[in-house]
Amino acid sequence: MHRHAGRRSRNRGTAGIILCAGLLGLGACAGLAPPRSAEPAPGAVEALNRLVQRPCNRQVASVLAGEGIPVEQFRAAVYSELRTGPGGRVSQYEIWLYSRDKPGVLIVNTDETCRPMQIYTREGGSLQAFKAG
Repeated sequence: MHRHAGRRSRNRGTAGIILCAGLLGLGACAGLAPPRSAEPAPGAVEALNRLVQRPCNRQVASVLAGEGIPVEQFRAAVYSELRTGPGGRVSQYEIWLYSRDKPGVLIVNTDETCRPMQIYTREGGSLQAFKAG
């Protein structure tokens, strides 16, 4: 009986490790493909600058252009800095874009050099709805 209990425990531990590795693998794969980008539409960077002036605006405008999302539909933008390490250096930037008439928020995530990493929505938003303009 003791041997059976040990085997069950070991199987649970193995299953947990496999599940965790699978989840990590999925996360790693999702992060490998950065969002599409294209030359920003005329006036797109300036439109973002009117909402918030930050150094990643050109790259964010490029992501929006690549995804077919018009900048003019946004009424507000907020940047956040994600910091890591003992010195608290910036490791990522996020820009939260709020639409004038659509639910949710569109988020563009970049690394510390403003290289786009991902684009996604929160608070009930949909990427397709933002693409519709």
